[in-house]
Amino acid sequence: MAKTKTSQEGWRTTKKERRNYIIGDLGRTLEGYIVTAMMSTFMIFQGIDMTAVAGAMLVVKMIDAFDDVIFGYFVDRIHITEWKALKKITGEGKYLPWYRLTYFLFPIFTALFFCMPKGWSAGAKIVWFFVFYLLYDLTYTLVEVPMQSMIVTLTDNTDERNSILQTKTIINSLATIGAGMLWTIAISEYVGIGIRDIALVSSVVFFFMMLPMCKGVKEHNTTLANVDPEENEKYTLKDMWNCIRTNKYLMLLLLSTVITSCLNTGGAVGLLVSYYHFGSSLVMAIPILISLIPVIIAQMQTRKLVNKFGKLKVFIVCGVIGALIQLSIYFVGPIFAICCALLVIQSPFSNISTVAKNFFLPDTIEYTRYKTGKDCSGICNALSSFVTKLTSSVSASLGLFILGLSNYIPVAAESFEDLERAGVTQPSEALNVMWIIYALIPLIGTLLGVLVMVFYKLKDQDVALMARCNAGEITREECEAQLSRKY
Repeated sequence: MAKTKTSQEGWRTTKKERRNYIIGDLGRTLEGYIVTAMMSTFMIFQGIDMTAVAGAMLVVKMIDAFDDVIFGYFVDRIHITEWKALKKITGEGKYLPWYRLTYFLFPIFTALFFCMPKGWSAGAKIVWFFVFYLLYDLTYTLVEVPMQSMIVTLTDNTDERNSILQTKTIINSLATIGAGMLWTIAISEYVGIGIRDIALVSSVVFFFMMLPMCKGVKEHNTTLANVDPEENEKYTLKDMWNCIRTNKYLMLLLLSTVITSCLNTGGAVGLLVSYYHFGSSLVMAIPILISLIPVIIAQMQTRKLVNKFGKLKVFIVCGVIGALIQLSIYFVGPIFAICCALLVIQSPFSNISTVAKNFFLPDTIEYTRYKTGKDCSGICNALSSFVTKLTSSVSASLGLFILGLSNYIPVAAESFEDLERAGVTQPSEALNVMWIIYALIPLIGTLLGVLVMVFYKLKDQDVALMARCNAGEITREECEAQLSRKY
């Protein structure tokens, strides 16, 4: 009776389950975002050579590639609920038990990453960075892979999935904007709180946000139908490779993400651009605040646009428009009034494109489950997790590396208050390079990422049929007869 009251027709989850999943995902997102948002500035404030930091980041990512693949395979292959010693802790489900077993490690190692001793030598700081950034990455995977894989096992209803994805994307987007602004104000020259203190307090808060998922969520679609049960239990490394090889649409999606995100270097120097080009580390919060309501409205309309025009068209059109506005920002240069107006106009299009892109991953997983008869959400989400972490680090390291090649003057500081007190003026060459990193390189990445997705040919209505077949609502023969083409 409760489910009838709280769910739309054909939906599997209750409002409480969706709420707990979204809150847990928000805690996980913000825990990861504090590193994405603050790591570059934190390392710049350490007074370390930026090219050395960039190199350490890339080495960590090479190691992390193996971690992600191995864990993705284990999540698909091993049913930890069968282990009596762990069952009381893990509970029932396919991916949720992995989350319950590992989620608390993520905030612990995120906090430790920012506890780098201030008085250590540059070499010792690089070692600290390497060790704890690697542990941060590993625990990021341990929590993200099962959480993201759950979108398939929560429900087989594709509209319900898109609704959950849209809601959590909107909330995550607003929360990251709010948290980012709060953190920026805290470390600004007007307040002067250290990044380390912010990270420690934030990690405690995000830990408690992730708690409700442990008992307040249930997986309703854990069994893959219309396949041989015994064959599905035999999941080998060869099967894993076959799932990856078969999933050509996932490869296109990941390639698009790699290109776009690796070249999204603006975040690495965003606060520096605000401080050095516009005179205050807080001034770039103005276009964010102005565009907040238009962005919310735009994001809330994404599912409707996707249902009417298809997710691919929505993603491409909005992505191209956003890129053209970004091109205008680059050529205008650091003139705040014009840049502010252009950023406000750009925000709704960029956010619609981002929300629409989040709808693709579950579709590619559903396609591969249909083609191979194997439950492969773990490895697919592990690859997605790896790409997310890889690209955020590559974009940061690329931005820092290019900045390090200029004659940028490093300054040891804890906050922008310390930076202002130091009174160091950056040379014009460093400021010009900073603007290229901020405005031009991300533009190239966006256009190339959209171009790759032109080759994505998996149709939305066909995915819906595959999902119904995978859930046992229709037979494989019925599904084949209704597909728009043979896959």
